[in-house]
Amino acid sequence: MMGTISKIIGLVITGAGAVILFWGMNSDPSLSFVWFLIGMVVMSIGFGLISGGKEPETPEPPPPTVTEIICDSPECDFKELRDFEEGDYILKHMDVSCPKCEGSMTIQGIYIVREKEEEIQI
Repeated sequence: MMGTISKIIGLVITGAGAVILFWGMNSDPSLSFVWFLIGMVVMSIGFGLISGGKEPETPEPPPPTVTEIICDSPECDFKELRDFEEGDYILKHMDVSCPKCEGSMTIQGIYIVREKEEEIQI
């Protein structure tokens, strides 16, 4: 209800500002600039009331991201997927050793997990 009332008041104030603006253009040339500025200020207040009643948009949370860590040993095929952590980047050597062969491990990839298939629009 208050949103509708503020929009109506905003429309009235914007209309009054437009009238002041155009009336100032036809008045005394020495005062026309003053009336122009007053009209613009009143119209700005009206537009502010019109757009001020909108609810703020909530941003979407970032999609889940996973980090793929592999063992550096050519004989070992160990691979681990875990949640992305701040500071992860591709080819970063990890401080942990491979649980299978005790070799060193490196981040091989960082991927976004798609929750739903997005349609391709042409």
